[in-house]
Amino acid sequence: MPNPLLSSYRTGENRVTGSTMAIFERMDLSLVREILAAATGAGTELRAVTFENQVVGDESTPDARISGHFSWWFETKTVRSGYAREGHDRKQVRLHSKRLDEADSLLFVLTPDAERPVWFDVLDGVEAKVRGRIMWLSFRDLADAMIRLIADPTRLISEQTRFLLSELITLYETDGLLSSDDTVIVAAREAWPEYQRFGIYVCQPRRSFRGGLTHFGFYAHGAVQPIIAHIGNRYIAVPFTHEEAARRRSNSETELADVIERLLEEGLRTEGESYDVLFLSAPDDPNTVRLRGEIKNDTVTAAGRPWGWTLSQRYTRLDKLTSGVTVTSQL
Repeated sequence: MPNPLLSSYRTGENRVTGSTMAIFERMDLSLVREILAAATGAGTELRAVTFENQVVGDESTPDARISGHFSWWFETKTVRSGYAREGHDRKQVRLHSKRLDEADSLLFVLTPDAERPVWFDVLDGVEAKVRGRIMWLSFRDLADAMIRLIADPTRLISEQTRFLLSELITLYETDGLLSSDDTVIVAAREAWPEYQRFGIYVCQPRRSFRGGLTHFGFYAHGAVQPIIAHIGNRYIAVPFTHEEAARRRSNSETELADVIERLLEEGLRTEGESYDVLFLSAPDDPNTVRLRGEIKNDTVTAAGRPWGWTLSQRYTRLDKLTSGVTVTSQL
């Protein structure tokens, strides 16, 4: 079932911004600050609440003070390269910068661009006194900061927070905001041998994959497997019944009909349930890319314990996979 915090917003920038704020609103402020600081490298500049001992005044010295006065503004873009050229996007940043009057106010420019354009390093048209309060924040860096936080089993973070952040990362991935990746790698202990036999990937109905994908890989036995298939036809929410197989066959969808019948006959799927079916190039197909070898997982937690490179699905680029990398940290 879709998360209602993420599904009630319109598509585009409003949906992404609204979903991000809905998740942050339900988290401890210190964790939000930690994520933003890690993603931007801002460190202590992201002061939200200040704790001070022995605050000296003109006539008195109270033992302590806790204060909290700040404003964090967000400008979100979901289209790439908006700030690389003069135009509306730059104008918005210049206008928003006029709100940064308070010392503890910051403007986060949230964008799918992986690298800051030269213009952002200069920020012409923005008053010099506030330039240091404008933070470049890519969706990739933000997602990585979230992943590091929730993947560390030593952190005392509620299961609700871990779940909500995972949902938000999935939203970014599905909307294609994390990179220009063209390959999805799925956790595939059972799907990997099934692909080798049938040249397919079968999953729950209407599973979300972001657009623009051309290739499909499998993470199994602690490694990205060395066969990267080309993605062919995808069938959504197919009922796995013998009647459906007959109907598909009558419509000349013989390949799909054969898959339904064979998986049912071998007891590999439940009759009456619906599944998505992706047809992939076979291991010996010339459209399938063969790597030099497995790409071993070397991911560990902050405590040094092994951690799965993906527990569901993860995106990367085909040129990275074929560049000779041998461990997942190189992807």
